Amino acid sequence: MTFVEKFKEAQNGKRFSYLFTIIIGLGFFTTAITWAIYNVYIPTYIEDYLEAIWGELAFATTIIGFIMVLDNIAAVLMQPWIGNISDNTWKRYGRKKKGRRMPFVMVGLPIGAVFFILLGVFGFDIFSNFESSLMLGFILLLVTIGGFNISMALFRSPVVSLMPDLVAKEYRSRGNGLINLLGGVGALIGLFVFPMIEKVNTIVAFILIGVILILCLVALYFSIKEPEELTDVIKSEPVKILPALKEIFARKDKSMIFILFAIFSWFFGYNVVETYFSLYGVNVLLMEKADASLILGVLALTFILFAFPAGLIAKKIGRKQSILIGLGIIIVSLGTASIFSLVSIPALDARTIFIGMDIPYVAILDAGCFFFTGIGWALVNINSIVIVWELAGKEKIGMGTGIYYFFSAAAAITGPLIIGGILDLLNLGLDLQAGEKYKFLFIFATLFFLIASILVLFVKKTGVEGESGDLPPEGKLENIEPLAE
Repeated sequence: MTFVEKFKEAQNGKRFSYLFTIIIGLGFFTTAITWAIYNVYIPTYIEDYLEAIWGELAFATTIIGFIMVLDNIAAVLMQPWIGNISDNTWKRYGRKKKGRRMPFVMVGLPIGAVFFILLGVFGFDIFSNFESSLMLGFILLLVTIGGFNISMALFRSPVVSLMPDLVAKEYRSRGNGLINLLGGVGALIGLFVFPMIEKVNTIVAFILIGVILILCLVALYFSIKEPEELTDVIKSEPVKILPALKEIFARKDKSMIFILFAIFSWFFGYNVVETYFSLYGVNVLLMEKADASLILGVLALTFILFAFPAGLIAKKIGRKQSILIGLGIIIVSLGTASIFSLVSIPALDARTIFIGMDIPYVAILDAGCFFFTGIGWALVNINSIVIVWELAGKEKIGMGTGIYYFFSAAAAITGPLIIGGILDLLNLGLDLQAGEKYKFLFIFATLFFLIASILVLFVKKTGVEGESGDLPPEGKLENIEPLAE
């Protein structure tokens, strides 16, 4: 059988093809690479505009936090709705091409690529040369942020559903792992490769990523052939959160409640670091945005490297113990980073040239802390949703997944807002110098990981008696992201 014949069989779901599965995963790759860049660069652009136009605002960090959680708000409001519409759609999207997922991808992805390029065009680095147009640049950036968030939310759920739609159920676990790996590669490119290009030319860097997005779209267009009738795919209705919460709180065993609030707490801490680290790097460590991105990339890299071993460790010692060990590693790592940020040690504040970066020695130590944080995050994140699935039971996997994402999304929305407000209040109360408030960033993140570890201690059960398994039933709910947005 020729390569082409094997590929066509994979297109029809009759065999597993690594190449075809990688092409399917290009949609997930596009979201991973863009959000990795977005979360590093956009907070600094907003801060620079606010300072240039209005000076040192009392609640600048709160404003930044609000703008940065708009993507999560769009995801919560739009993705379940779009996913449900996609399930019941069969429309033409090209010559002799029809589908239920690709029509959304064909609209959302190219628009998202255009808006992504415009993020670089309207970034402060470009408009800082035109003082009279700063307000115009800021308004254009805000409009672009809104357009980017909406366009990405438009195709996010349909593109994730492509894998279980097109890959036979006996191959979906393998396909899921491959696609998640591809998402990790996208995040690494965004955090390591993009900054190197951006240092040379900002607009060119954003354009190159936009071109990559379009190339991914072209590959999807010419390779995907959606079946009109779906087989072996579990259709899921949107989870009704309030009835689900009522059912969970009515249970005699409260393990599900404790694990869900633990999930909220650790995503709260993680999203605070992800949102504000670039501002910490620029204001406290006096680094360039690109260099701060590389430091944050260490966390993503170690997460990817230890994601698979984290699952093996859980099989050996249990998921709860794995999570507690992971949380312990994170608490020690971020706690150490907190000390480095708050205690001024001349030897650590001294600067050096490290792999081409002009950074203080403490930044290298922060990278080391992030290395261990990534290990801990893998132990926590890989195993937590499995506990939720098993506590939900085989008949309520959809409910478990929905409630998991509800708590993680709630943390992603409230974390940056609340901590941003607290940092602003600290700045006012302690009369800190510009940017010094970000020295307290790791303390709050560590606190919420500590709260999470206490909550996990109260989880008495990690599964329904007589049930076990590492994956939900074969269906579109199984594609779980390696990194939280």
